[in-house]
Amino acid sequence: MAAGSLRLAIMDFLATPIDGQLKITFEPAASSPGGTVMEVNFPTAEETDFIVEKLQCRGGPGTLYRVAISTKNFRIYSFFQLILAERINSPSESPVRLMAKPKRVKDIAAPVFSALDPSLRAFLNAARIQAPEKEDRDLMGLRGKALYDSLGPLRKASLLNLFTKARHTSSDSCFGFLDTLAVLRQDRCFCSVNSNMQESLRLSGKFRSAPNKLHEPLANHQLEESFKTRDDHANLQVTFMRHKQTGVLSADVDIDESNGIEHGFEVIRNAITDGRTNPYVIRELMLQSQPVEKVLDPGYRFVFS
Repeated sequence: MAAGSLRLAIMDFLATPIDGQLKITFEPAASSPGGTVMEVNFPTAEETDFIVEKLQCRGGPGTLYRVAISTKNFRIYSFFQLILAERINSPSESPVRLMAKPKRVKDIAAPVFSALDPSLRAFLNAARIQAPEKEDRDLMGLRGKALYDSLGPLRKASLLNLFTKARHTSSDSCFGFLDTLAVLRQDRCFCSVNSNMQESLRLSGKFRSAPNKLHEPLANHQLEESFKTRDDHANLQVTFMRHKQTGVLSADVDIDESNGIEHGFEVIRNAITDGRTNPYVIRELMLQSQPVEKVLDPGYRFVFS
């Protein structure tokens, strides 16, 4: 029986090796005879490049395989690959970037407060945290380093996602309009904003109008317009609200996954934790939007269970 090999590059969205054993399965497509089901395993603490050898195939036209790559901390990635005999075949998809399973993340390794961007430190130092819900009470009265250190992994990931996305050009670098942080959750923040922000987003080519019906305003606030960035995925949404007595303008700022993203035959939609968007999926979508430049890297790493 003729056979060929396949060279693969497999990594995470930060282009680093996958920690833990990789399993790669090969299954011939129903319409493509000549192959056989095969499974190989690689330990991957340090490597991103692999060669799978002795894949049976037809001589001449070769055999089309469905390839599935899996490991315990990342989602399965699948694709079709033609294997031709007597050669090291080039992959139809390269590199393969695996997306983390949010439920496998037990913590994040994030920058310490002193290493944060000065504008983010200033934002945290100026915070005046409110507690409209029971979940917010543990942060009451905190600001600066004490606030940052008390966030826990989900809220800290949310903060770093929001900061990274809001200061990027795809969001018209609108972070500079955010004034006083009032509420921070794993899927959004509420803060007072510069009075010019609403008009700026209305005129910006990077934003479009969006529904505000799924956004609950803070107490004593009236909802106004909502705007969302024009990205295909990981959209920043800014929903304005105004205090009924003082007229102070505030905003609910969040990132969503839009309509899902294709990842190896699977459409990934945002995982939900306690009814909330999971910030770990948002990090992956932000990184996938520019996988080479990684300009939307929020600066933290996953620690898996």
